[in-house]
Amino acid sequence: MRKIYNINELEYLILFIFLFLQSILSEVSLIFSYSDELFACWGLWKFIQQPIRSRIWNEYPGVMKIIRLALFVVIVGWAGTIVNRIQPSLNSNLMDCFTLLKIFLIFFLSVNLLRKCNFNRIIETIYGITSIYILSGFIFLILSQFIDVGMSFEKRFGFNDFKFINPNPGDYSSILIISLVIFHISSFYMKKTLLLMKAITLILILFTFRGKSIGFIATYLMVVFFINRYNKISRKSLFILAFLGILGGYFQIRYYFLDNVTPRALFLVNGITTANDFFPLGAGYSTFGSNMAKINYSPLYGKYGFDQVWGMNQEEQQFLNDNFWPMIMGQYGWIGLLLYVDILLLLFKIINIEIVNKQLKIAGFSIFFLLLYSSVGGPIFVHYIGCASIIVFSLILKGNNSNIIHSVESFKRLNSYV
Repeated sequence: MRKIYNINELEYLILFIFLFLQSILSEVSLIFSYSDELFACWGLWKFIQQPIRSRIWNEYPGVMKIIRLALFVVIVGWAGTIVNRIQPSLNSNLMDCFTLLKIFLIFFLSVNLLRKCNFNRIIETIYGITSIYILSGFIFLILSQFIDVGMSFEKRFGFNDFKFINPNPGDYSSILIISLVIFHISSFYMKKTLLLMKAITLILILFTFRGKSIGFIATYLMVVFFINRYNKISRKSLFILAFLGILGGYFQIRYYFLDNVTPRALFLVNGITTANDFFPLGAGYSTFGSNMAKINYSPLYGKYGFDQVWGMNQEEQQFLNDNFWPMIMGQYGWIGLLLYVDILLLLFKIINIEIVNKQLKIAGFSIFFLLLYSSVGGPIFVHYIGCASIIVFSLILKGNNSNIIHSVESFKRLNSYV
């Protein structure tokens, strides 16, 4: 039977396809690399409309709290910019502010679109797209171990690592984790375990051979255990998960932050210095670790000697925006850092307490730990992968609301018979 989509369903599917496949589409044309920015502009247009905001706030109070915290971070950023006057370019500062808000604007947009979508039609289509992507990847993974199909970067542990048709294994591993989340959402809808698809996805994640991937797999298996056994994650369980994540990513953490003077290590040390020097607001927009601080080479970089480091000077800028938490500390200070930690804690609370179904809860925690682990070594919260993650998280919230509404309606029908 042919599916007939309404306009909101079509818009959400376009949002999903363009973000899920953004790195692949960007290889075809550079215009696709701006998909997340264009969707964020669309989200901003929806956000400034008060009736739409009111409906979202009423239906999703958790979303309201997350976005309000993000707006407080924005205010701190402008306060630091005005007080310290390190980066005078208004255009640069406006762009930096927009980049910070991008993931939250797309979150708002996707939640708004899904309000008017049929959950069944959306998840069936997304499941089909994701299944083709995963099964195709698995076939080429097997081939890549015997012949050169141009889908590997290097040999690790005696095997060729695997990136499929993505530009690098790191981005591919993140998209695979999002795919695993989609299979859990599909399990909730279909009432099937889909163990084979989940197992294939985990194998693909493993064969990216990234520290984040290994840490995620260890964490994911424990999340499945805790949710199936206790239906939530306690504080004690969280410490175990954090330990497993650190253990899984130990070699990457050691390489980037402990054994070598790397760009990420320099950003971390000087991010703390910047937060202390410009206590408590931070140095302001376009001053440290962000893409606009790279484009309009920040005066702080000369002060810290970055201009003498390969990959961090004005001519060679490869590593100038490859961080996240140091950027938050440097530009928004200790206040901004605490606000962003509050956003993560609120996200954790929504998943742990408000999401009812076990499959949806596992899906939610998988997104949470993807964002958390990726933010240690890269700018996922201002990256297209963060945006792809948050629109799938919106789908989890939609499934959860649909489940609660269905349960309430079933309860009412049962009472009517009694």
